[in-house]
Amino acid sequence: MEQMKTELLVIGGGAAGLAAAAAAAERDAKVIVAEAMATVGGNGLFPRGVFAVDSVLQRKRLIFADTDEIFTRCMEYSHWKIDGRIVRRLLDKSGDTISWLMDKGVAFCDVVHHTPNQAPEVFHITSAEENAGSVVVRCLKQFCLNHGVTLLTKTKGKTLIKDEAGAVVGAICEQKDGEQVEIRAKRVIVCTGGFSGNQEMIRKYYPNFKPEQVAKGGGMRHPGDGVRMALEAGADIEGNFAMEIAAPKIQGYAALNLILGKPYHMWLNRFGQRFASEGIVYNFALAANACLRQPEGKMWVVFGQKQLDQALSDGRDMIELIHIDPKAEEQLPETMEKAMADGIMVKAGSAKKLAGFIGCDPETVAASVAEYNAFCQGGRDAMFAKDRRYLMPLGDGPLYAIRAGADMLITHGGIRVNEYFQALDNQYRQVKNLYVAGVDFGGVDADEYNVEMSGHGFGFALNSGRMAGEHAAASILEGK
Repeated sequence: MEQMKTELLVIGGGAAGLAAAAAAAERDAKVIVAEAMATVGGNGLFPRGVFAVDSVLQRKRLIFADTDEIFTRCMEYSHWKIDGRIVRRLLDKSGDTISWLMDKGVAFCDVVHHTPNQAPEVFHITSAEENAGSVVVRCLKQFCLNHGVTLLTKTKGKTLIKDEAGAVVGAICEQKDGEQVEIRAKRVIVCTGGFSGNQEMIRKYYPNFKPEQVAKGGGMRHPGDGVRMALEAGADIEGNFAMEIAAPKIQGYAALNLILGKPYHMWLNRFGQRFASEGIVYNFALAANACLRQPEGKMWVVFGQKQLDQALSDGRDMIELIHIDPKAEEQLPETMEKAMADGIMVKAGSAKKLAGFIGCDPETVAASVAEYNAFCQGGRDAMFAKDRRYLMPLGDGPLYAIRAGADMLITHGGIRVNEYFQALDNQYRQVKNLYVAGVDFGGVDADEYNVEMSGHGFGFALNSGRMAGEHAAASILEGK
């Protein structure tokens, strides 16, 4: 077995891993990054922006992003199920990390609302056509290479090595040819991108979640190796998790998401009953909750020509600008025709035909449509209190219906850590020399992803990686 030696071993070369390596390298630590894929980046390649509070860009634009206010909102969103000490450190670091990334070549151009009605603006974007994540990854990778970091791709972490005293002293990794390499290190940071590709772990840590009801959207399907290795080394699981899921969504008919992302439509479940305020579509995590709790996780988005015209005339909000194909509008007519031919969408001249498409009682559908139209005409949704700005009668013409679903993006939650991202065991004692960063650690998300903090998954990954790398490098230098 080949043997290597370094001061810091980072297992996982995504956003957290590259940030950790860069932070340690600029403090003169000798670093090796072991990445399972053929290239670095992982889930960090997909984000369109970075969450941050009190950044130089926000100050220049006179955006008042108060850390205390956002901290309070974050904690209240999760009903204080998350670790306030860790959240506070991540928030306090976030603004400075924007400057840190800019110093490494990331050209942020603006701070925007990721979703409508979000305040304040916290989503930092670049002017590049590619994802902001790709820009960040490229700049961090180059910084690492310029500062002597060894990047081992196609090198998968398998097992952490511990000495007789129980301290982590390296890892066994498997390379592309099946050969194993033993990498000895004074400190190890695990950040392998979660476990969205591990059905067993999903069922264990999300017992009420049904993976078969959710399509696989953006992000990579990581098998949870980092969480597994840390657990085997004696770390414990933080109790709360959040699955980043978006709904209503559809795959294979991308242009239809221009329609699905608007609040003017009516949502029906498999019984032909309305079940939520469709205005929650702008908070895709809450919308996913409402959709997935329906029988068999099935739902249909119903609209008329008026709703379609309004959706298109509104133009794109930020989330649609950055996530939907630039040519989607011109592709929409053809996509609708294809969806109808494929049985994904229907144009119905009657409640009976609409009910036939859904597979439910026509009278129930007719009653749902009539009730919804009455709410719209009266200016008040007496059932689900939908914002009156979005109340629009379906009209007398043909109705359309799309059979929609939900997309799973990434898991949030895992190993228990302290505010320095050192792994903790079931007695809250440090697993010596072991750090966990990115979405492999738990304690900052609970129940559902906090859309109000747009981009915080990416931002927290960068900040946790950076802080873990800084602390690990400092402890190596101090010989502790």
